[in-house]
Amino acid sequence: MVVVLDLRKGEPDRLGARVLVVADTERLAAGQQVLQDLFSSRLVRAVLVVAVGPRLRLPPALDGERRRVLWVGDPRGILWDADTGEAALGPEVSSEAILIDLLSQPEVFDEVVAGLGDIPYSTASPGWRIVAGRIDPEVLSQAFREVSERFHGPAQQDTAGFSSPLATALPVLSGTVDLPADVLDPLIPDGPLDRMHRRAAEQIDRAARALEELTYFSPAPARAAIAGEVIAAGKALAEFRDTVARLFADIDHSDEGAKETLAMHGVKFATPAGMGATEIVAELRADVESALAERRSLTRLVSRLRLLADHSAPIGSAAFVADLWRICPDELLNALHAPADFPATLLDRFVFWRRSRAWWREQLALGPARTALDELRSRLERVAASEWMLGGARTHTSDAARTLAAALNDACAQVAGTLTNWSRAEAGQAAASPALDEEVTVRLRDRGGQLREVITGDLLDAVTGWLEPGWTALEHGDYRDVQVGLDRRIDETLRQYRYHLVHRGVQERPDFGTGDAGRQELVDAVWRQSQQVVRALRAQPGGQMLQLCGDRDLAVLLRQASAVRFAPRAVRGQGNPPGVVWTRSGQYAGTLRLVPLRPGTVEENWSGDGT
Repeated sequence: MVVVLDLRKGEPDRLGARVLVVADTERLAAGQQVLQDLFSSRLVRAVLVVAVGPRLRLPPALDGERRRVLWVGDPRGILWDADTGEAALGPEVSSEAILIDLLSQPEVFDEVVAGLGDIPYSTASPGWRIVAGRIDPEVLSQAFREVSERFHGPAQQDTAGFSSPLATALPVLSGTVDLPADVLDPLIPDGPLDRMHRRAAEQIDRAARALEELTYFSPAPARAAIAGEVIAAGKALAEFRDTVARLFADIDHSDEGAKETLAMHGVKFATPAGMGATEIVAELRADVESALAERRSLTRLVSRLRLLADHSAPIGSAAFVADLWRICPDELLNALHAPADFPATLLDRFVFWRRSRAWWREQLALGPARTALDELRSRLERVAASEWMLGGARTHTSDAARTLAAALNDACAQVAGTLTNWSRAEAGQAAASPALDEEVTVRLRDRGGQLREVITGDLLDAVTGWLEPGWTALEHGDYRDVQVGLDRRIDETLRQYRYHLVHRGVQERPDFGTGDAGRQELVDAVWRQSQQVVRALRAQPGGQMLQLCGDRDLAVLLRQASAVRFAPRAVRGQGNPPGVVWTRSGQYAGTLRLVPLRPGTVEENWSGDGT
């Protein structure tokens, strides 16, 4: 980078390899000691002095090989053709700030320092033909305002599925897909609950077989035996239902004592493979980063994460107790506990007996009992899987998704607020300087939509970096740590991006950028189709340019000049003249003219006090 030291404002507070010194010609000699310190510093590699004002007088520190001076006799400048000597009034506005901004680009600074080394006395008057690449303040203000609205607009629902190919755990944990078969087998074979279920099934089947074996000639004791089997089946079914109900109520959530209680009842508790905290966070990260890379709306992403948090949160097994009574109501158990008597029949009317047996079978309710038992087992398996085996994973998913949603929502609000402030600041700025060609600026006015997409894409890329420190915290369940330092990281990135837009322009990708975001299309449409850029880069040093001097100063300038050609590196392509300096800045493209001074023009001031 280039350190700018304005001697009119004070001494430097830092140094760098390149130092651009700005001073008035009348007080330049007073900076003798500062200049000596610069040249003697081991940190400073090159010093370029911009002397502003009439009658150039240089102190001893600028004597000899170390001298590199640009003399700005009048910062308003004059239109001058060095070949013909013709001159005309310039724009009558100071171009000092533009010159300093231009020389603050390291690539241009180095080229000017090298060029001055080949000029007699290493002193020259600067002139230029430059095309401005600055975005019109009103256009930029509108873009900031629209991007701000996109970052903090009304909440939008997003019910899309998980797009990442890694998404295997999240769809299960959120209920998007059904539970896998290996998870739906929570009972330990021959464990207490498995035996209780098997015993109830066997008892119901035994009673059903006895009923099927009942014949017209079966005696009364046989019918009594069937009733006894039905009563036993009812007791076994009631025992299974009540045990499951107590377990649902007692465990509720997967707390610390749940593992021992479940093991005692013969229920698996271990989290299935692929459902651990590391896998869950990896899938969340892949999904979020995929959404950012695809330039999806952040408000929709926040809504989606909140929906995931709601759907994945366990509700506790106690909420399913009522289902058990609906599946196996007391009325069914009462029918089993006190079975109806076989109806009296006429012994000589066989058809009446068959009807009576069918009626009795219906009253004994063995079919509904077996259905209830199967549904109780099914409900136990699903609740054990979703609320116990996956309870911890679902809790972690819900908390992590909600934490991410909160972090992104805060980031959106902070970005939106900053962009709103930027929009207000730009609205009060002046348009491009009349000292520069404005074709690129004019072209950018018609590209507000593309400009908005580029800025939006850049800021979405930045979100990836803001979230980076939080992923490890999410894995460990340290949810509060996710937002620690987030606002500071956002502020720093936005500060850098603001500087980037001012000094490098929109066509140069920021350091944190990862995607094109339509930037190349914007460059092609604005810079590469500009005829003014082509003319400015091919301008002959002897032609008409804005020379930064007064009309009286022209007499001390030689009619020979060298040129430094420069343009943003994003514009690099075919058809450009040789020797162009490609800069990281996107503000300027054109030709800087260095005109030597006649011998004897430069006076040396040895007093050291500027007098």
